[in-house]
Amino acid sequence: METGRTLRESSRPVIGWRPWTVVETQDGLRLGSVLHDLVWPTGRPVLAECRLHEDPFATPVAPHPVPGTACNCGFHAARDPADALSYARGRDEPGTVCRILGEVRLWGHVLETAGGWRASHAYPAHLYVPDADLAQALAAYDVAISSAGCESPFSRTCTGTPSHFAPRSLIWRSASPA
Repeated sequence: METGRTLRESSRPVIGWRPWTVVETQDGLRLGSVLHDLVWPTGRPVLAECRLHEDPFATPVAPHPVPGTACNCGFHAARDPADALSYARGRDEPGTVCRILGEVRLWGHVLETAGGWRASHAYPAHLYVPDADLAQALAAYDVAISSAGCESPFSRTCTGTPSHFAPRSLIWRSASPA
């Protein structure tokens, strides 16, 4: 997700918006990156690394902290859910069940950009899913999950009252059988 040029560096934690794929794994449904081959673990943060050296067309840059100001590495989050929404569509790999939008907590080395942030550490903060079954399947992340299909507004992981910031677009789809 492109969030623009770096405005300032910080170490303060932030919460922003990002899309995820929901993918089938041997451990059940998990969150995946929409751009990279990465499944987000449950119960621990993901740590960013620079992968610019894997791009044969990229101009090399010197070793740098992640995220770097001369590079686009790090975990990205948008300030506005509408900006993140454009990344909720795209080509899905086999095993992709759907795409969802959510809020992500970023910390460690944080770069504030024109449209959001890039950071060295990340973990989901709040997920917005289309139904209660998906909310239950992603409960292993132990974060708030909102869905209009959830039965109890009192459940920590599945609330029937989505945030007023929740996306209103129907971007989710079921995977078609192979």
